[in-house]
Amino acid sequence: IKTVTDLFFAHPISLDLLRAFLRVLLMDCIYKTNRYCLPLLEIVGVTSTEKTFSVGFAYRQYEREDNYAWALGILRSLMDENSLPNVIVSDRELSLMNAIATIFPYATSLLCRWHINKNVLAKCKKLFEKKEKWDMFITSWNMLVMSSSEEMYMQRLILLQNEFAFYAKAFQYVTTSWLDTYKKRFVVAWTDTCVRLGNSTTNR
Repeated sequence: IKTVTDLFFAHPISLDLLRAFLRVLLMDCIYKTNRYCLPLLEIVGVTSTEKTFSVGFAYRQYEREDNYAWALGILRSLMDENSLPNVIVSDRELSLMNAIATIFPYATSLLCRWHINKNVLAKCKKLFEKKEKWDMFITSWNMLVMSSSEEMYMQRLILLQNEFAFYAKAFQYVTTSWLDTYKKRFVVAWTDTCVRLGNSTTNR
């Protein structure tokens, strides 16, 4: 007896749209939303008029790199080998990120700013005893992320460190968890070097 463990499905019209508009793809996993209790990978495309459309979906038994690679391999087999995505936006799901790097090695991989900010909120807000201080910190953080040049980024990074020296744990979290490794995937100074059709999040 054979058991289906992973399933990829897409509508033919969605595939036609994909072949016409494949420059930017958004990928995100949805959890606990189906009767099978399986993670659902949603792949979304973006048209030249910045409208989004569903490309395809994949149920996966496990959230391992090989499961993601299988789903993305199916997706790639539906594309022209000479017309592959230039930019892929995802959450910091390491297994998915590794699979993207393997299946679409020439695509620029960006991280969803919305998910990053949700993590910063969850990890850092509790470190501030006053709402006013937290509001100041998150405003400075957002200004840092929106830095339009590397020089501006460095200036705002130093400013963030100096202004919130008393909250060293918050600064350490955003630097070690996000900036040191991933800044080129979500800070404007770097993301604006690629054509992403205005997309900085996996939220449609």
